[in-house]
Amino acid sequence: MGAWSEDNFGNDSANDWIWELEKSKGVNTLLSPIQSVLNENEYLEVDICCEALAASEVIAAAISNDYTLLPDEARNWLNRKQGWLTGRKPQITAEHAKQALRAVQKVLSSSELQELWVEDGVNEKWRAIQSNLIAKLENA
Repeated sequence: MGAWSEDNFGNDSANDWIWELEKSKGVNTLLSPIQSVLNENEYLEVDICCEALAASEVIAAAISNDYTLLPDEARNWLNRKQGWLTGRKPQITAEHAKQALRAVQKVLSSSELQELWVEDGVNEKWRAIQSNLIAKLENA
C-alpha cells in the first residue's frame, strides 16, 4: 500500500478512486467500493478497503456539509450538477450513510488494511480517524 498519511485519502488506492469519482456522474462510482466491501465474504484486500473508506468520507461530508477533510476533486464532484436532464447535485441519503457505516465497521473488524495499520502495534491516529468517520455516519 502506497500510503503517506493515516487519513483516508492519504494513499494511492483512494487517490486513484477519487480520480474515477471525479469523472463519473451519479452515485454509482461513489457506492461501488462500499457495495464491494459489503458483498465480499472472503478476505477484504487493501485496495477495496481504501476505496470504501474514501467513499465513506465523501458520504459523511455530504451528509454533514463539512467538506474540510475532502480533496478538491471530491468537493468538485459533490458540487457539480450531475446531468443535463436532472440538473441536480448528487443525491446522497441517510441510507447511503448506513451502508457506508457498515462497510467501515467491516473494514475495521477484519481486513488486510486493518492488519497493515496495526502491524507494528495499535495505530491510534488511524483508529481515531476511523472513529471520527463512524461518528459522522452514525449521525446521518
